[in-house]
Amino acid sequence: MAASLPLGCSNNAGNGNDEVGNTETTDESGSATTGMSESGTTVSTTDASTDASTDASTDATTDSSTTDATTTDSTTDATTTDSTTDSTTDATTTDSTTDTTTDATTDTGNCLDAEVACDGMDEDCDGIVDNLDVEQDGFCDCYNIGIIGTAGANPAANFELWLEDKGTDATRFGTMANHVLTEADLEPFDILIVDRLTHVYSPAERQILADWLAAGHGMITMAGYANNQADRDQQNSLALAAGLSYAAPIYINPVEEWQNHPIAVGAQTVQIYGGWKVDGPGEVFVRPMGEPNNSFGTAADVGMGSAIVFSDEWISFDSEWQAIPEVPVFWSNMIHWVGPKDICFDPQ
Repeated sequence: MAASLPLGCSNNAGNGNDEVGNTETTDESGSATTGMSESGTTVSTTDASTDASTDASTDATTDSSTTDATTTDSTTDATTTDSTTDSTTDATTTDSTTDTTTDATTDTGNCLDAEVACDGMDEDCDGIVDNLDVEQDGFCDCYNIGIIGTAGANPAANFELWLEDKGTDATRFGTMANHVLTEADLEPFDILIVDRLTHVYSPAERQILADWLAAGHGMITMAGYANNQADRDQQNSLALAAGLSYAAPIYINPVEEWQNHPIAVGAQTVQIYGGWKVDGPGEVFVRPMGEPNNSFGTAADVGMGSAIVFSDEWISFDSEWQAIPEVPVFWSNMIHWVGPKDICFDPQ
């Protein structure tokens, strides 16, 4: 699904209507004469001295036919006028030439060497919107990230400051116990980080989140804020939108076995202190040592979107950010994995 690592004419067919006129012949004086016999047969008064080839063609048609003059004229005009029009004016050829020239100029003239702003535009014409990385740190500057819930028990200022320092917009919401999750809550964001939830969200609210994910967005969830069923119930009320869930037992100080997976690259020293087992299908990137069937972290596709359900919340605490340099690497890997692929992918 996701890539690996860090974080951004027209053919105018002209239809000509040729006018239909009366066949005219010319006498010696140069005057045009048109005649109709009583029987409706076209009568020619052209003198024999008129051009032989013209007479031969006209007389042959006129003498051998009793066609009404209108029909004769229609035949003559269609032959002469239409062929002239078709050979002279070719709308398809003209439009094709014009469009090719115009498009080539537009494509070449409007494309820049690189993205210049988080403006919803593809300035460098590479097919990816807003893949901007001003600091050249591999982290997309244009993600809008929502953080739902409160922070955990320990200070976590470094985490949010880090997101903002990377150029992203990070907004915390849903911190009240009566919060109701709506489509409007999720609409501004590309990625949702599920922090400590204040209550159990309803199945209807979870479905709103599942639909948002399936439309191409990303989610990262954490848990282990308390060693009880309430913690699992609250975090699962939204984690289940990805088809994944937290389950007992809780691992207080386990040995982690990081897998060969893009999310795990450079993150092998990240620790778990009181994290739940993760159940459900997906790509496991870290397991408890010696437990090949259990997961501490699983990534899953949800429609066009992606989600990561991680066992623990300590990765958001300032203490870990200060003590373990690989924590920000781990966050970069996760954000890059779940980020929408139509924007900010492989930022430049």
